Amino acid sequence: MRNLLLGVACSALSAAAVLADPPAPIAAEQFTKLHRLIKPQAGESRFREVPWLLSVWEGRQKAAAEGKPMLVWAGGWGVPIGVC
Repeated sequence: MRNLLLGVACSALSAAAVLADPPAPIAAEQFTKLHRLIKPQAGESRFREVPWLLSVWEGRQKAAAEGKPMLVWAGGWGVPIGVC
């Protein structure tokens, strides 16, 4: 019964979304202004400023030479995340 109610609720919400008025388009000058506001500014994306190494072996060599620890960052299934 619970699954049936959930299915009906999802169907109703989907129908409402389809029947709703589409959003008004953004004017070109407004789009440019909004794009400037949401685009990362200099110094905001510190993650991209780090000189990341993609090779674990190179990272180990550098960390050992400098006496520093390593940060190994991986995504699901052991696949490196990389830059999005």
